[in-house]
Amino acid sequence: MLDTFRRTVRLSDRQRDPLSAAVAPTASHEAVGWWEKSLSWEERNVIEDAFKPLGNITARSLAESNSPQSIGNLVAHLKKKEIRHLGYVLIARGDELVQEETPVTAKHFFFAQAGDFYYRWRDHDSFALERAIDYFARQIVIAPEAAAKFLEPENLEFIPAHAGYRQLRIIFEKQGRFSEARKLCMKAKAQGWSDDWDKHIARIDKKAAKLRSSGVVLD
Repeated sequence: MLDTFRRTVRLSDRQRDPLSAAVAPTASHEAVGWWEKSLSWEERNVIEDAFKPLGNITARSLAESNSPQSIGNLVAHLKKKEIRHLGYVLIARGDELVQEETPVTAKHFFFAQAGDFYYRWRDHDSFALERAIDYFARQIVIAPEAAAKFLEPENLEFIPAHAGYRQLRIIFEKQGRFSEARKLCMKAKAQGWSDDWDKHIARIDKKAAKLRSSGVVLD
C-alpha cells in the first residue's frame, strides 16, 4: 500500500471518474497553455468563481504552476459537490508534476490536499476512499525526509501535524484494523509529527481489548 504510484484521470473520464499559504507559482514553457487546452471555457469560469484567495493570485497561475503544491492549494477551494470532478482533473495535473526532484515539502502538502479532497467525497464516488488512502500512504513514504526538512532553520524549525498519519489512523480505526492503526501512531510519534499519539494509542488498545474480551480474534 505504501509503494508510490501514479494515477491519471483522462479528461474524457471526468464525469465517470471524474496548509500552508498559497505558494507564488512559476510556470514552465510546457505548463503555459494547460489552463486553456485542458479545460473548457465553462470549466475555467467555474474554477475562477470558486477560487477565493488572499492576494492577487489567480486560479490560472496556480493551475499552470510547476509546483504540485500550488495545484493542491487550488483544489482546496473546490468545495461544492457538483464541481468535484474538476478537483479530480486538477489533482491528476498535480500528480504529473510530482518528480523525484520536486521539493519534498511541495510533495508533502500536495499529497495531503489530494488525500483530503478524495476523502471528502468517499460517500459519493466509489473510487474516492481508495485514492485517498493511496495519497495519504504516499505522504507517509516521504514523511522522514519531510520531517527533517521542516526542522531546518530556513523552514518551520518544528515538525507539524501530518494529514496522512492522522487520516489513515482514523480510517483503520473505523475499519477495526487496530494493529495497523496502532503501528501508524507509533511510527508518527517516533518521527516527531505533532499530535496526541499516546492518547490515540490508549484508545485503540482499549477498543482492541474490549473486542478480544468478547471473543473476537484480532490480527
